[in-house]
Amino acid sequence: MSKLNNYRIIYLVAWILCMLALAISIFFMQTYLQLEPCPLCTVSRLIVGTLALVFLLAMLHNPENIGQRLYSGLSLLLISAGIAVSARHIWLQSLPAELVPGCTPDIQYLFDRFPLVEALQTIFNSSGECADVAWTLLGLTIPQQTLLFFIGLLVLILVAFIKTFRRA
Repeated sequence: MSKLNNYRIIYLVAWILCMLALAISIFFMQTYLQLEPCPLCTVSRLIVGTLALVFLLAMLHNPENIGQRLYSGLSLLLISAGIAVSARHIWLQSLPAELVPGCTPDIQYLFDRFPLVEALQTIFNSSGECADVAWTLLGLTIPQQTLLFFIGLLVLILVAFIKTFRRA
């Protein structure tokens, strides 16, 4: 198997993991359990969806070393953003009730009325509703599970990133 195909397989696995995570969050958590995503969960979903698109493009494009580094670098930036969002969410859930910030207006309203940066600032500076622990699995809250997911993707993409430098 060629080295380019190894890269392609890593991105196929990453794409499948992202699609599986989105399916679980939408069809199981939101539809079956009827858990409405909070603003930070919505941002996490957007990051996972964007990562899925990057992984799919990287797999289909299957570029040489420089292109692989660009896809890996973009993936690492998005994964870092996902880790930051998950960490903020976990921090909010750990706050005592009296320190939880106020709630955010509806996320659709924010994105319709404000520029992207201002909408994201509002989400990160308030999001009191994100402090609620609505569901756990094996004692892990949804943001803790999401953080583990992003860390798993980080390891997978670091493997792809390091492989491109070893071939150079």
